[in-house]
Amino acid sequence: MGHHFSRRTLLRTASGLAAAGALSACAGGTGAGTTSDKLTMIWWGSDERHAAYKKALATFQKDNPKIEVQETYSGYDGYFDKFNTNVAGGSAPDLMQMDTALVAQYARKGVLAPLDSYVGKTLDLTGFSTTLLAAGTVDGKLYGVPSGIGVNQLTVNRSGLEALGLELPDREWTWADLKDVAQQVYKKSGGKTYGVDDGGGSTLQCFEIFAREKGQTFFSDDGKKLGFTSDTLQEWWEFWAGMRKANASPPPAITSAAHNDLTKNAVVIGKALFTFDSGVYGAGGSITDAQLDFLPTPQGDFSGAREGNFVNGGVLLSATRTSKKIGDSVQIMSFFAQDETAIKDMQLLRGIPPTDKARTLIASGLSETDKLNMENADYISQRVAKATNALPAPVPPPQGADQIWDLLFQSNLAVAFGKKSVKAQLGEFFDQAAGILAE
Repeated sequence: MGHHFSRRTLLRTASGLAAAGALSACAGGTGAGTTSDKLTMIWWGSDERHAAYKKALATFQKDNPKIEVQETYSGYDGYFDKFNTNVAGGSAPDLMQMDTALVAQYARKGVLAPLDSYVGKTLDLTGFSTTLLAAGTVDGKLYGVPSGIGVNQLTVNRSGLEALGLELPDREWTWADLKDVAQQVYKKSGGKTYGVDDGGGSTLQCFEIFAREKGQTFFSDDGKKLGFTSDTLQEWWEFWAGMRKANASPPPAITSAAHNDLTKNAVVIGKALFTFDSGVYGAGGSITDAQLDFLPTPQGDFSGAREGNFVNGGVLLSATRTSKKIGDSVQIMSFFAQDETAIKDMQLLRGIPPTDKARTLIASGLSETDKLNMENADYISQRVAKATNALPAPVPPPQGADQIWDLLFQSNLAVAFGKKSVKAQLGEFFDQAAGILAE
């Protein structure tokens, strides 16, 4: 894809989502358009995710001996580059783990197979909400089966918070509450720790929800323009400028160093107690020894504020259009969606399980932090389902979205470093974003 922006911070939403391992491909794939009789399946992820997939697939093949699966797995880096090469060469895999942020691009290019004709027959999606299935739906057709509930949340160093004599905020908190507790952290730590990492350049985990609280989306439905106004972005950047000035958020050098490097996240290095980067605790486990907890993204604290949170689909399983084994791939999708053995094998390694049945099956075997993670995801999903003023779930992002997300981050950083005023940066941001979407 030639993406210059690592998508870790975009796609590792609160369900743990796409933890990218540092593995190289462990098996070759022949895929569609070759002479192999095996069904070729590819995915990316951590060591734990790889092991869980292989264990579940072994059970599937034992029960379905006529469907032999050839597995290829890797880290996220280079995953789609290799996939693009295989598609161009006529050797696309039959079944693949798909990124929710890219499904629209591949579906509209004719790379993925629509699955609607299988639903209710060989594809059992009992228990999947319409809202959740929207994550794999493009232009009214289903192109991917969601692996789990993805929500946007804050990861909190709860042990650090308690050491300062502070309590975890209520889940119904607001942006004003976030500022208040973040200032308390700085004060009670004697200036050693900031409250929350700088969210001024965040998107899926931060700004998009703020915009939705105002009834605005990140992208228009057709993906040809931005869905939020200049006034909304100005208010957002001014909020975070105020957070930095009040020492509620760290200075820009800390924010810049953490970009695309989770090991330098402000919570991980002990410089903050709240972070919008859910990858601190993802499918590969925690990268900090602190006791973590989780909170929904704050609510709007103004009259008429909408429910800004939404539910997405973690990662997806998709079949390629040129495959001669789409029917077999669908059976595997249905297996991961409903089979008790597969559900228990995968645990939270592809996100919070997508159905009540699946969440109940794994609950007793989870660690304390996993339980807190799943409880918060359940809370958010129930709140979204009950909301009468929430916007529909976001449409799959258009081509060029990653460039705009990076532009938002860099623009906020330019303001934070004092290189540009908020108003000057606003004009530049909207001009550049329009150019990207017009390409």
